[in-house]
Amino acid sequence: MTKFTSTWAVVVSVIILLCLKFYNPLPLQTLQLKTFDLYQTLGNNYESKSIVLLDISDEALKKQGQWPWKRDIIGRTIINAYKNGAALVFLNVVFVHKDRLGGDEMFLKMISKYPVILTETKDAKNLTSIKRKALAVGDVLVPIDVDGTIRKLPLKNSVPETILKVIKFPIPNQDKIWIDFRHHIPRVDYTDKDWSSMKGKIVFIGTTFKGSTFVLTPNGLKNTHEIMAMSTETLLSGKYITRPDWIPIAEWITLVIALGFFLLVIPRVGLLWSALCLVGFYFDIAIASGYMWTSRMILIDWSSIAIIGSIVWTHLIYNNFARENRLKLQIKKQFEHYLSPDMVKKLQKNPSLLKLGGETKELTFLFSDIRGFTPISEKYKSNPQGLTVVINKFLTPMTDIIMKNGGTIDKYMGDCIMAFWNAPLDTKNHKELAIKSALEMIDKLKELNDTNGFGDNNKLNIGIGINSGKAVVGNMGSEQRFDYSVLGDAVNLASRLEGVSKNYDATLVVGEDTYKDVSTKYNFKKLDDVQVKGKSNKVAIYSVYAN
Repeated sequence: MTKFTSTWAVVVSVIILLCLKFYNPLPLQTLQLKTFDLYQTLGNNYESKSIVLLDISDEALKKQGQWPWKRDIIGRTIINAYKNGAALVFLNVVFVHKDRLGGDEMFLKMISKYPVILTETKDAKNLTSIKRKALAVGDVLVPIDVDGTIRKLPLKNSVPETILKVIKFPIPNQDKIWIDFRHHIPRVDYTDKDWSSMKGKIVFIGTTFKGSTFVLTPNGLKNTHEIMAMSTETLLSGKYITRPDWIPIAEWITLVIALGFFLLVIPRVGLLWSALCLVGFYFDIAIASGYMWTSRMILIDWSSIAIIGSIVWTHLIYNNFARENRLKLQIKKQFEHYLSPDMVKKLQKNPSLLKLGGETKELTFLFSDIRGFTPISEKYKSNPQGLTVVINKFLTPMTDIIMKNGGTIDKYMGDCIMAFWNAPLDTKNHKELAIKSALEMIDKLKELNDTNGFGDNNKLNIGIGINSGKAVVGNMGSEQRFDYSVLGDAVNLASRLEGVSKNYDATLVVGEDTYKDVSTKYNFKKLDDVQVKGKSNKVAIYSVYAN
């Protein structure tokens, strides 16, 4: 896994967050509202002790005749409610025109004696007298959310506010209230003989017969007078459902914190653990929002946070895996010809081993060069392709031997091979493996010479220099293009040892730092103490022969 997220991924993630949170598209709004509906299922249901519904049902129409009734009938209904002990009556019946049956005068006399709150009808004609005789008039209009559901009610000039003013109850300082639909309002049907449950209660009179106005709520279809009753009960309970102005700000901060957390965590822990972190994040938000609801009745939009967080998380995961795949392909492209397939797979699983700039490690280096290559080159002066074939027939098996023994091919320099051990993957016996590779290369070359493996009766001889020591190994270059290579004095010495091998008629020359750790594993012969180019002091050199 990479340890960072690309700049463009961060920018895109921020844009996603801003667009979804700021513009709040319709699906997100709907999910938010459905989440708030879920809150209504949490906690206990409440039986209203202050309000009763008086329903004018289909049975009532059978008893009194078709709707609309003569208004003196409605007046008597109000009087009967008060005779049964009603404290206040709200009449949710729309009066648009004068009563064509002549019941307005009787109705006026009735509501002059008994306090009644009427639904305001802005289209009412010639009903000034009725509205004037009423105790108060309230607006019954309620806003509908984007999904067609009623959840909140404007408080200013509304029926609930009017009722609170009449009974001198404190009015909350807010523009609208969220209706608590957990309240159960007792009901009395017009045809019921027992209306005693109205005693001391606010009575909401409204129609429930077929054809009446019903509105959609989180708890199903409700009549408008029931909506008014529940709104009033919510206010009378003193437990207001609120969504303060600081809540959206807190949600923004939560999303920004989550984004920063994902940017830091995802590149380091991968899909599984980051998914667990995401689930933990959701759990914490759900617990916090649940607590705020049950203890404070404050609405927190955890669903939008979860959706936006998931989208951002998915984008970052995709980006990270895309980057990781690109890096794996880059590693494969760079190393598949220089390392064994198993080592390439290990590097792909742990790309951090290829950190730009490298690290200092003890390595073993091998330089191999063809001796007397000039006469062979001249032989193919007019046929360069033929020379390439000879070189490839030499380099291919030599490379296979090095890679088989865990070596890394650094580079080819014409007919020269440079390789090293103990990087990018740690290899404990790297000195022994380097010598083993050299001996196998010598044996393979003899086999190829004996079998005319290079064609045209070409015979090749090589010189090999091996040395161990500290060197810097890693990606040398830029993030866009780099080479995995080594730098250090020990590297230069290995190259010099290959160069002096011809002076001692030795195919393989080994430096002292390599010799000291493997002296008991092979048959060594000290060749000399020599001073090589670039060294002020003499160094001991050895040759090795197969056991």
